[in-house]
Amino acid sequence: MNRFDDAVAELRRGKKFLVVSHVSPEGDAVGSLLGMTLALRSLGKDVTAYLEDPVPDLFKFLPGADTVVHSLDGAGPFDATFAVDCGQKERLGRGFISLKEPGRIVNIDHHATNDAFGAVNVIVPDASAAGELVYDFCVAAGVKIDRDIAVNLYVAIHTDTGSFRYSSSTAESFEKAGALVRLGADPWEISRRVYENNPAKKYKLLGMVLNTLDVVTIASGGENTSVAFVNVTREMFKKAEAEKDLADGFVNYARGIQGVAAGVLIREAGDHEYKVSLRAKGDVDVAEVAQSFGGGGHKNAAGFMLKGTLEEVKARVLEALKGAFSRA
Repeated sequence: MNRFDDAVAELRRGKKFLVVSHVSPEGDAVGSLLGMTLALRSLGKDVTAYLEDPVPDLFKFLPGADTVVHSLDGAGPFDATFAVDCGQKERLGRGFISLKEPGRIVNIDHHATNDAFGAVNVIVPDASAAGELVYDFCVAAGVKIDRDIAVNLYVAIHTDTGSFRYSSSTAESFEKAGALVRLGADPWEISRRVYENNPAKKYKLLGMVLNTLDVVTIASGGENTSVAFVNVTREMFKKAEAEKDLADGFVNYARGIQGVAAGVLIREAGDHEYKVSLRAKGDVDVAEVAQSFGGGGHKNAAGFMLKGTLEEVKARVLEALKGAFSRA
């Protein structure tokens, strides 16, 4: 039995579908959403692609990006909803949660912390990206993957593996990326559009964020290790005239410091409300930390929301990381 049999059965039964992904979408969310949308449309289905938040400027070049809607008012009923790259239903956004007739939810994801919110759940934590699973779904459903689908799925895999630098990169992810290149995805063109096409305001914002760097040394298992914190405020976004998605990836500068086992980016999201992004090296499980605060993610990459002052949030995160290091 193929793990996608039930998902393919939902596809066969229906004509009108909704494809959704999480709020604050990044490369895997957008690429998987668009890859799935185009795949279903290629089979003659009526498909609506929905994101609560705008498609980040960086990914507006992706085929189909201009068809994404950001409101579901008056939409539906749908035969089924395909949710991709989302671990918790709430992260699909208020617009989706309030939708009265989404149909059966097919949940396709690679987060180990996924709470299996679908009527059909295909959750594969070993997959490098949701885009890898959408590729597998296309194969299982007999979809002919054209260039536009290939570009989207390649971007999903390429970005979520950190350009194949992260530990999530597997032989299978390389094989699927290679297949997508043969189907029309151009690695250089995609890399240029994704990594060498940033607005100047992103670097202005980065300069302010790096100025907040604080490296804290903690004892772990008889040895000293370090956690690096950076933070970004609403005032910084205002000064740089930058959108919130431009801070995506800044946490990796903290993780990339010599001797640092975990990097933390704390982004001000509202009054006494912060979005915390964790990135780790080695054996420490930051998904466990994120879950303890109501969030989720992967062992080496996770996130959550937390209320309090910046100092309080930082102290609580540091204490939780100390516990995670002691258990590693």
